[in-house]
Amino acid sequence: MLPLLLSVPGMAAATCVGDLCCSLNGERQVDATCICDKPWSGPRCGTMKFKHVYFPQGYGMTPNLTTWGGNIIFDGEKYHMFVSAMTNHCPLSTWGKNSRIDHAVSSSATGPYHLVDVAVNTWAHNAAAVTLHDGSFAVFHIGNGAGAPDGGENCNSTEYNGPILVPEAAGSTIHVSKSLNGPWKPLQGNTLGDCNNPAPWVHRNGTIFILCGDAMKRSENIAGPWRTVSTLNHTGGPSGNYEDPFLYIDVKGHFHLLYHVFETVPAYTCVNATVSAHAFSLDGFEWHMSASQPYITQLALSTGKTITISTRERPKIVFDKSGKMTHLMNGVCSSTVCPPPDGPKTGCVDCKYKGWDYSLVAPLDIDEADHIIAV
Repeated sequence: MLPLLLSVPGMAAATCVGDLCCSLNGERQVDATCICDKPWSGPRCGTMKFKHVYFPQGYGMTPNLTTWGGNIIFDGEKYHMFVSAMTNHCPLSTWGKNSRIDHAVSSSATGPYHLVDVAVNTWAHNAAAVTLHDGSFAVFHIGNGAGAPDGGENCNSTEYNGPILVPEAAGSTIHVSKSLNGPWKPLQGNTLGDCNNPAPWVHRNGTIFILCGDAMKRSENIAGPWRTVSTLNHTGGPSGNYEDPFLYIDVKGHFHLLYHVFETVPAYTCVNATVSAHAFSLDGFEWHMSASQPYITQLALSTGKTITISTRERPKIVFDKSGKMTHLMNGVCSSTVCPPPDGPKTGCVDCKYKGWDYSLVAPLDIDEADHIIAV
């Protein structure tokens, strides 16, 4: 049988073929329907479904600490989070000097997580930890981690009113260890070069893929050499500025990217703020964009209340041992509104520089598959 063709808004080509019509998050049926893989839903399987969120959880609530996303590795017994954390009671506006990479652990994916040790000292940010093919581990990041564990500005538990700090140097972008408990050492012979917001993924065959900016690269060895595979564009996706990619390959071998997307416009409410996007590819070479956001600024709590957060950045997915996605981790700001003239002129995305920020781990609803009519 020939594959069905269907015009899909938001895709690079004028038509989609087969499972591309379902954002590679489900199976295209002969009757013009998509059966979505858990936790995806919607007309094109482009929207994530979540379970209720319980508080306190994640990292940054207990104790109260400014953290800004990272990712989680499950060792079969415990969940190990490698996360950007601000030192000296400082807010996120000091990220360019005060950020370090904490190693925190919990017996459950949602936490709360408790600090075990500092994996990479100041200054280090945008943590992305992976398990390598030989069983060792790597943390990709920006900053060289050559400072003190409590380096940076001293805010002394009071609100920092200084300028938003800009990092002085990118330095080493990879630390490696044979154990999740360290010690973490700078990778010798690192040839990756400048890679802001690194998004690595280790294929089951050992190949390492990473997105640096809009360029996806690959290498058979963590030290390189690295070869550019493809270059992304965001045509057809939600409008706004794209950053914070998270790259993963699903159990079917399809490539996916989650992004933080934002618009810099003044806003009296953050309910409708743009925060996310999803790209997908059969082979990592030709990419397509979903027109819908995979997740938004609303959180449904276990209390029955739904709350709004001003921004939801640094997306990372938590997977179980079988490769099934179970949770979504984000750096979030607790502010619900950032109204002018006191709020930032750049809108909800920058409420994070004065609001309370923490790292959220939201459970995905993976209980039932959805049968969606594609129209």
